[in-house]
Amino acid sequence: MRYSFIKPRKKYLFSMFTKLWLIFISFVVIALNLFNFFIIYKNSDYKNSAKELDANRAVLEKEIEKVNGQIGFILRQKALAEEIYANNIVLKDSIKNLFDLVPDQITLSRVIMKKNSLVIYGTTPTKDTFNFLLAAPLKSIFHKSNTVFYLTKGGWYNFVSTNEVIDNEVLE
Repeated sequence: MRYSFIKPRKKYLFSMFTKLWLIFISFVVIALNLFNFFIIYKNSDYKNSAKELDANRAVLEKEIEKVNGQIGFILRQKALAEEIYANNIVLKDSIKNLFDLVPDQITLSRVIMKKNSLVIYGTTPTKDTFNFLLAAPLKSIFHKSNTVFYLTKGGWYNFVSTNEVIDNEVLE
């Protein structure tokens, strides 16, 4: 006896619509897990590169300190060179002024210039010529002036004039 007009069909546990949804959901879950693993990989990669950059930054900071030290040394050398250059210009002008100060009657044989003193060796026709033409300007420039004369066989005088500037730091 038959109770149905149609031939019985197999019934599946999941219908075609349910299977599609399960496939779609599993695909999404797999895709999200892959994306999660990709994010975890990139995160660890960024951490490693950040560590490398920190190490590189530390090395660069040491190099910057070294270069700053070299720059400071060069700036000190530059300042010293400028000071020497300025002193040389002053010395050059002083020597020029000294030779302009010496009259034609007096002949210089040697000049010794130090920081605070000037020693002049030379020949003059008379003591008065030296005293009026060279000693007076030297006394106006230097604090202490002393001249010693030696008579030569020709009747002229050899002289040694020692002139000193008293340093202001010594006075204080």
